[in-house]
Amino acid sequence: MRHAVGRARPALRLVPACMAVALFVGVGAAGLIALLRESEPGLWLSYVSDPYLWRLVQFSLGQAALSSLISLLLAVPVTSCLRHREFWGRAWLLQGFALSMVVPTMVAVLGIVVVYGRSGWLNQWFGVEVPLYGLGGILLAHVFFNMPLAVRLLLQGQALVPGGQWRLAAQLGLGRWAAFWLVEWPYLRRVLPGAWVLVFVLCFSSFSVVLSLGGGPRSSTLEVAIYQALRFDFDIGKATFLALLQIVICTAVALAAYRLLPAVRPDTSALPLRAPHVRDSLWARGLDSSVMALALWWVVPPFVAIFDPVFSARFLPTVLDPATASAVGVSLALALPAGVLSVALGYAFGSLARAALDNGRWAWLPTPLEQLGDWILLVPGLVLATGLFLLLRNAGWGLTGNYLIVVWVNAVMALPFVLRALMPAMIQHEKRFRRMHQSLGIWGWSRLMLEWPLLRRNVGQALGYAVLLSLGDMGVIALFGTQGLVSLPLYLYQLVGSYRLQEGASVAVVLMALCAVLFYACTRGVGGKGHAGV
Repeated sequence: MRHAVGRARPALRLVPACMAVALFVGVGAAGLIALLRESEPGLWLSYVSDPYLWRLVQFSLGQAALSSLISLLLAVPVTSCLRHREFWGRAWLLQGFALSMVVPTMVAVLGIVVVYGRSGWLNQWFGVEVPLYGLGGILLAHVFFNMPLAVRLLLQGQALVPGGQWRLAAQLGLGRWAAFWLVEWPYLRRVLPGAWVLVFVLCFSSFSVVLSLGGGPRSSTLEVAIYQALRFDFDIGKATFLALLQIVICTAVALAAYRLLPAVRPDTSALPLRAPHVRDSLWARGLDSSVMALALWWVVPPFVAIFDPVFSARFLPTVLDPATASAVGVSLALALPAGVLSVALGYAFGSLARAALDNGRWAWLPTPLEQLGDWILLVPGLVLATGLFLLLRNAGWGLTGNYLIVVWVNAVMALPFVLRALMPAMIQHEKRFRRMHQSLGIWGWSRLMLEWPLLRRNVGQALGYAVLLSLGDMGVIALFGTQGLVSLPLYLYQLVGSYRLQEGASVAVVLMALCAVLFYACTRGVGGKGHAGV
């Protein structure tokens, strides 16, 4: 009897995590069911026979595959360089990478146009004109967003390399190329499948970038077609069909990627130490310098262009405008709860995943849980928000649930980024210290306090991702924004739509500054001193 009670206690401790995961699945399923009830499946056959639909699918797949491939091909050498080279501004560069992957899309597109546009800096200084509108511009913007994301994900995987392996590589006199293949690559390839799927899905479901830089119907995607069906036609049936088609395509691609490149879980080696320097060479230094120069050129100039309106005459009056202050307050009221909620959901997913490692019958569960968190990216946020709105409207909530819808959708859309930051570390520490926790009976709050110094950097990183992604969202807030619910991205969109371009550029500076402050506060305040970067 005593043994049965002892076995039941760990299961009871997982009840909150199970409830959180069930809530995630249940709310998403309820929103999709509400959409299906409003749609007419009998019309789906007419959508399938439309040739334009398959042109959309072909272009969506092509640009997503190219964007993800270029992003990862650049991210791998940049990751290796950042791990081996210490240089002035490295921490600031990592912060810039983090901001570039979660910077509000409209703000980033504005900076990219200033740098690469027909009258941009590149054309003015070097006479080089970039075909910005079309596939070239889409690829340029997607790599700007997703190459830094891939770098940070790969750095987290590379940080799991035990210090003993680096010491052995240094003692054997391995050069950079040999050390990369024998030491770094086995750990990098563990996170590559998840990183590739995440980048591919983000590019496949891209909306604002394609809408701004697509240049016309020939460079449109399924996500843009969904927006047009909801925003202009309010054709819920067509939007539902396109959303289901997008889910099926992305799911098939993700399953194929995970099957071809299975995610290998971290081992139980000792805690990683600072990597000793392997044998260096002039060739390695030249390659690292070239790679970092390319990365800096890709990321830094658009950021500099974003802050150009600081010197305009309209900057200070726009910053002091009560409407700007109100938009800042709304953005914080939406982003901070969404960020905390997303981290709580991510910790619940991680708790279930690491608990399954202790049970042979459930040892397969961690990978499906991670994939379940990624699944939310397959569903367009606009479609999910519309389904929840219909659900709450039928329940009699009306407009009172708009705030809750925006917070929830922002939280779950940031969940894949949170899982990438939390789950590898949680599973790694579980494998290292499981027997100690079991033998000493350390559970619950005591275990959390014991693990906090090991996990706080990852928690701070996850919170920073979630808060900034929620802060920069415009799709969902544009659907539900009212007179009292106008965030900074929506206010920026309204100013640009009213041809108040100087005021809009000034609001973009405010938004970027707020993003920088919040990300630093999350990674430094929660992650601890010295953990603002990776």
